[in-house]
Amino acid sequence: MSEQKKKIISAARNLFQTKGFSETSMNQIIEAAQSSKGNLYHHFKNKENLFVYILEEDANQWLKDWKIEAEKKQNNSNHILYTLSEFVAKSSVNLYYHKATEEFYLSAFKSDEVMKKIKNIDKLYLDFFVDIIKECQTSKQINQNEDPSVLGYFLMSLLFISSDYKHYYDDFEEIENNFHKKAIDIFLNGVRR
Repeated sequence: MSEQKKKIISAARNLFQTKGFSETSMNQIIEAAQSSKGNLYHHFKNKENLFVYILEEDANQWLKDWKIEAEKKQNNSNHILYTLSEFVAKSSVNLYYHKATEEFYLSAFKSDEVMKKIKNIDKLYLDFFVDIIKECQTSKQINQNEDPSVLGYFLMSLLFISSDYKHYYDDFEEIENNFHKKAIDIFLNGVRR
């Protein structure tokens, strides 16, 4: 990847993170990347394609980071779901794009190509969580009779939504791991007396 493309991606990522999708313009990205209009459009057809590229890049990096984390904790006696909860708590999981992603989905832009890429990114995450559930079922850590696709969806939603709403607490860094650990406690044990 060229240095100029890296600069464009880095500038766009920062702008999307701080300003959101709709408030970030291609001109702002050009200025922040110290690029030319021609160079930006040489690499990315439009703002939507650039945004999706960043989401894809971040999703793939998150999956690579998980593999490294899982290998480090391989002999850990903790349930793999607790290891996963710690990992989600530490990682960004594209969560700083939450607002920008919502804006993106609500935008009038409905390119079939872009929507297909977004679905593929979503599927990457869902497949990851379904595979974790299958691994837990194989090791008899969770009920083998439950549909792993449904459990994977619930697990993904539970952990990602926990990350989204922790900002409502004054000292969310202190409670971050506890938030996710509690989510796994509830996932594994329920809340019924």
